[in-house]
Amino acid sequence: RERARVPEDKPCESMVPLFLCCHFFLLHLQSYIRAEGMQSQCHHHYIHLIEEKGSMNTVSSMSMNILFLRRSDASNSISITTRELGNWIGLKLKTVIFASILILTSLSLLYNVHFQNTLLEQYKYSRSTPTHPSHGAAPRRFAIVNFVESMDQIYGVYSIQKQMMKHNISAAHVVLVPRDMKQSLQDVIALWVGEENRRFVVKDEIVGKVSSKSGIWQATFNKLWAFNLTEFEKVIVLDGDILIRTDITHWFDYPTPCAIQAGNDLNWNSGAMVITPDSMEFQQMLSRLPHLERYDANKAYDSDPMTSGYGDQDFVTTFFLGVQKNATDDRKRCVMPTESAVLSSSLRIPVFSYFNKFQPWIYETVHFTGDKPWRGSTHPDHPFVCSMLHEWNESMQGVEKYYDLVPPIENDYLQNCGNSSSSRAQEHEGTAP
Repeated sequence: RERARVPEDKPCESMVPLFLCCHFFLLHLQSYIRAEGMQSQCHHHYIHLIEEKGSMNTVSSMSMNILFLRRSDASNSISITTRELGNWIGLKLKTVIFASILILTSLSLLYNVHFQNTLLEQYKYSRSTPTHPSHGAAPRRFAIVNFVESMDQIYGVYSIQKQMMKHNISAAHVVLVPRDMKQSLQDVIALWVGEENRRFVVKDEIVGKVSSKSGIWQATFNKLWAFNLTEFEKVIVLDGDILIRTDITHWFDYPTPCAIQAGNDLNWNSGAMVITPDSMEFQQMLSRLPHLERYDANKAYDSDPMTSGYGDQDFVTTFFLGVQKNATDDRKRCVMPTESAVLSSSLRIPVFSYFNKFQPWIYETVHFTGDKPWRGSTHPDHPFVCSMLHEWNESMQGVEKYYDLVPPIENDYLQNCGNSSSSRAQEHEGTAP
């Protein structure tokens, strides 16, 4: 790491012109006072010469003496007054200048201390060298990340970007994209989230480490790339089938890693997870992938199969349980409330009925686990699930502007919801991201 550099602050340089002006003014005033004093001395010397030479008669001499004495007295009076005024002005100016320099120097020092503390905070929160240094040197603290490898997941990127804008979520929206993805899809992602936030990954670099004979669901493991985004302090990993309903910035306050649990499952649901990217932990994960074996409760194991199920979330859960067990600090396992990322399948359970009817705001995000809008079999008739799909449909307004790059959703997923309206029928004017 490079240490944060605080530029040298020179608060007194701005005072130099003012100091010089005051200095020259005081010198000018001092010269004027000296000139007045010399004029008074000349008057006295002239009178003395006249009296010695006796070139004038007594009356004239007395008249001239009176005249010069009056002028001398007046000059002396003016000289004394001018000298006193000059001394008073000089004293006041010096006091004002000294006080001004003292105040401005103090303010500059306070600003400098604040500036140093700001850089210190930035240094404290900065992490290792960014994985993608070409994307800019300035680190950003937070990001919401999606992994996209299919046409279906593209729609989720648009929805998440729109909802982030709607709810003023101040985080980068990063999309991990395989290099072999269709060019038109790469282009539309760059249009939505920005070229710097479209990150290319090698699809098989992680998936290829998982044995095809292990019984593990390989496809989801590419989400592990998010653990290597070390330019961010914290990252929220979201699946593309999640609807953001409110500002979820407070998720970044959770200790990491953190995710929800579904039903009686002790595994995290990796579809909505908060993590702290760490390149060392990322490499440790990759080193374990070749040894994974799908867990079977009816099988006898001689050693830990390193996963409690068959997907990435089972592996991530067991991996960090091991990290927690071996941690030297008091690291606790973090589980977010169910309402942080409620499953759409759970919304049908009777115990959720009250919250669906009277407290629907409690659901921060909805995970369409069994009700994906683009899936042909999705035709729900449950009132609350329908209302959530209507919200997702609204988040897709404006996507028709990109139909030359992204085809519309063919499935009329709202056909049984009373007010049938599919993505294909979205002809409203919407604001595109």
